[in-house]
Amino acid sequence: MKMDLSRLHDENVSSIVFNGQIQKDEIDIDGRRIRFIEPIKHKGEIYKADEDYLINLDIKYKYEEICGRCLEPFVREERAFLSGKLVKKTDDIMEDEEGEIIYYTDEKLDLTEEIITMVYLSLPMKPLCKEDCKGICPQCGANLNVQECNCIAEDIDPRFAVLKDLWFRE
Repeated sequence: MKMDLSRLHDENVSSIVFNGQIQKDEIDIDGRRIRFIEPIKHKGEIYKADEDYLINLDIKYKYEEICGRCLEPFVREERAFLSGKLVKKTDDIMEDEEGEIIYYTDEKLDLTEEIITMVYLSLPMKPLCKEDCKGICPQCGANLNVQECNCIAEDIDPRFAVLKDLWFRE
């Protein structure tokens, strides 16, 4: 999505309000496949503050992924926010200690890369269908969210296995 920033040079214009969407089918992050159910939607505003241009952007997306515990697919809706200072791209690299810097060239701003990056950053580190997902049984493979299993879990540290034999001797 390319935007024309030349309108901000007009003294009567103090901001540009915009919205749009990006069509992205799926992304793969280190073997983690995330499929987007609908386009990534965004709306925001670019406004003048003295000589600077600032941006605030709200990003919404809905995706499907496989749970990291029970291996069942789930759908989740998330939001991300992007705010920062717009700077005309030159050979000098600026460092802004107070926030994000977003570069533009020739009065044109393309936010596609920044929006996709914010989607990456807002995804949870471990995909879970729900916070209290019980996962699958390591012995029989039953989904513990759906059914109980009768497997006996013996979590014995191999270093203490010898003590188990001493305890149950007759």
